[in-house]
Amino acid sequence: MEELISKKRKEPLLLEGLDAAIKRLPIGHKSLPSIESKLASLKAGFGGEQQLDKVFENYTFPMKHCLFHDISLTSSTHFQMDTLFITPFYAVIFEVKNITGDLKVTENPPQLIRKLDTGQVNGFKSPIAQVQNNCELLRDWLYSRNTSLPIYGVVVLAYAKQRVELFDTNVPFLYPNTVPTYIRQLPTESPKLDDETFKKITNDLCNSHREFTPPPICMTYQIKRNEIRTGVTCPFCSFFGMKKYMKGWRCEGCNSTSPDAHKQAVRDWFLLFGGKMMNKDCRKFLHIEKQQTANRIMKSMELYTEGANRNRTYRMDFKTKHRERT
Repeated sequence: MEELISKKRKEPLLLEGLDAAIKRLPIGHKSLPSIESKLASLKAGFGGEQQLDKVFENYTFPMKHCLFHDISLTSSTHFQMDTLFITPFYAVIFEVKNITGDLKVTENPPQLIRKLDTGQVNGFKSPIAQVQNNCELLRDWLYSRNTSLPIYGVVVLAYAKQRVELFDTNVPFLYPNTVPTYIRQLPTESPKLDDETFKKITNDLCNSHREFTPPPICMTYQIKRNEIRTGVTCPFCSFFGMKKYMKGWRCEGCNSTSPDAHKQAVRDWFLLFGGKMMNKDCRKFLHIEKQQTANRIMKSMELYTEGANRNRTYRMDFKTKHRERT
């Protein structure tokens, strides 16, 4: 039976914001090491999740099912699941980990300990505790809709080269290529949901998802606005400070032109600073002189507006403007 992917995975918005900060901070800035470390960790996590995605793209399953990637819901509290595989018989929550080094999961306290070849030791949240907590929260979410399903929690190690030492736990640790076999072994004798209820629950899962919008990068890392490099970046050679001309933007570095290079610069502004943009903010950040030009640019990006004339402000809603992974 063909699978239905009800929610595709998107590149984390935080990743784009961290990229913008690295691109626009001066070399040697005190915040760069922590930003670069966070970016590397985020990229590794996203890459690991994509490894599991590829498995689901290449396998079919006999039972009716829906697949939700990176879905965020609210039960008694907000919770996020890397991948949710749901059928009329059961649901499976997959927590994906892509962490280098020798890994050890402890029970008391619940923790993931990573040791690198250099001898460096780091502690992380226990993936077992994470997936068990998500199972409880999803169970509560379903219960609030008068629905009950068996829910299984699985930790997926993104690559077979990852090594892990475990205590005696009933939470399976799998590699991506063993996930289909695990799913096919789960019981499918009697469905717990009829077709109508299953469709209602999967639709409700789609409608209940709330995109996570990270706080502005400058707020998180205590970066002053005047430390951020301004200007439109050339999409071809990364030169800073493209010049506006009638049909778009011209790069003084490689002489390339782009009709919409300003779009990423405007996104950078909101990711870095957050809040509301005024006409003068746009002009200063994009290095343009005319108010009319700034107005046209902001209107063309379908930003949310408040006020009128000189008091008009613009806001970007990343929950609707977020780009999907291709």
